[in-house]
Amino acid sequence: MIRLCSIQPVAERGGSDQALLRMLRSLPAEFERHVVVPLEPPLRAEYEAAGASVHIVRMRRISTSHGFFEWCAYALGWPFAVARLRRLVSRLDVDVVHTNSLHSWYGWAAARVARRPHVWHAREIVVQSGIALRVERWLTRRHAKVVVCGSRAIADQLDGANTVVIYDTPDPDRFSPSRAGRFRATVGISATAPLVGAAGRLDTWKGIDVLLDAWPKVKQAEPDAHLVIAGGPVQGKEKYAADLKERAASLTDVHWLGEIDEVGVAELLADLDVLAAPSTEPEPFGLVAVEALMCATPVVGTDDGGLREIADHASAGAVVLVPKRDADALASALVTAVGAPREVRPSVSFPPGDLAAVLRDAAQAGGTTK
Repeated sequence: MIRLCSIQPVAERGGSDQALLRMLRSLPAEFERHVVVPLEPPLRAEYEAAGASVHIVRMRRISTSHGFFEWCAYALGWPFAVARLRRLVSRLDVDVVHTNSLHSWYGWAAARVARRPHVWHAREIVVQSGIALRVERWLTRRHAKVVVCGSRAIADQLDGANTVVIYDTPDPDRFSPSRAGRFRATVGISATAPLVGAAGRLDTWKGIDVLLDAWPKVKQAEPDAHLVIAGGPVQGKEKYAADLKERAASLTDVHWLGEIDEVGVAELLADLDVLAAPSTEPEPFGLVAVEALMCATPVVGTDDGGLREIADHASAGAVVLVPKRDADALASALVTAVGAPREVRPSVSFPPGDLAAVLRDAAQAGGTTK
């Protein structure tokens, strides 16, 4: 039995939370799973169904938007959070400490003090702060047995010898073309109406504002088209999401769904004619694009970051990339996508990775890093 303790810096329904859940589900029975979050998680039931025990340890999140006093509070609270994590790791007799985000700086220290091996999961491309990137490069090189990167784009920014790329692949039983027809029937959109969609957490860099800029041009070319937007705001961006919702309400045939569950997302993606992924910063990977392709739905996305890798691994023509922040190019590509016959069924395939083997090797190596 390998006791794994995964430290998750937030307790939401966002990308890293869902990625952690998929990881827990994928691990073989030899792993005893523990998840540490800073407060009561909305995914508790899902974590527990995946075989994990949930532990709550207060941790502050870091953000480049923090002011002086927030950073002071983080610095003052950091050693106490590390001490609590160290006690938990020792009490559970953990074999491997796993940190689920580059932006969580607690796990490496707790693992070092408890003398346990540490595996760092890098799921972010750091563009907001050169200082943060330099710190995280140093930390990952010095304080991780292995850094598991969700894409080559993530690994390239770290430039470390201890990185391995393992792509995050959704469950094909959950994301499949067989789910088509249910979403349109539920919301009352005709089966023949061109349907464009976007799904994911609402953040300032996800480009939903660019999509709304593009929408009138799409409607001009495709008068019967509908746009659906699904997802809830990330913590601290509620006002931004509310402003987007108000703007969407002023446009014709735009459906604002809010946050929906995983099954709802799968049914939505399977019913789209095209998924829009117009991020204004590099996507670390772009999991929703992979989910769409697994549902046989083509993707129009930004020519940057992980979306380029997805395009490289997708069937011919399944992913069309456009310049970031270019509403005209986005609109043109969406119009082409909804009107184009699907001569080749959209699909995607990545080389297999064995995260369980990485964790197993770390447990067997034991001890601390350099």
